[in-house]
Amino acid sequence: MKTRNLYRIVVGALITISSIPIFVMNKGDGIIGTLLLCAGLAFLITGILRHRRYGDDPESDERSKKIGAYGITYAWLTGLFFMTALFWLDSAGILTLSTQYALAASILVLTLSAVLYQAWLFRKGDVE
Repeated sequence: MKTRNLYRIVVGALITISSIPIFVMNKGDGIIGTLLLCAGLAFLITGILRHRRYGDDPESDERSKKIGAYGITYAWLTGLFFMTALFWLDSAGILTLSTQYALAASILVLTLSAVLYQAWLFRKGDVE
């Protein structure tokens, strides 16, 4: 097992275990306990999945780095077009969003488009 994955699993387990008393002491109302629980589970699951998927093999090569860079670039352009559309819709009075909702929508578009573009490019096989 790679030390990076071992560290992820150990840190995830420690954070998850430490979040349980905080969560219980606040009777389920504490946001800190919930945040720690989610972060611990994210570390734990990521470490386990990466170990199962890659084992001791390299996690990335030149092709996957190139696909990742292209996917992020496409996502950045998609986010730029989305934010430009939000700007013009607001200027025209068609759609008026608060700053919080506009930022949340932009974050969602950027994140989801990055994941979708990278998945599409990996399925395609390579970037031309």
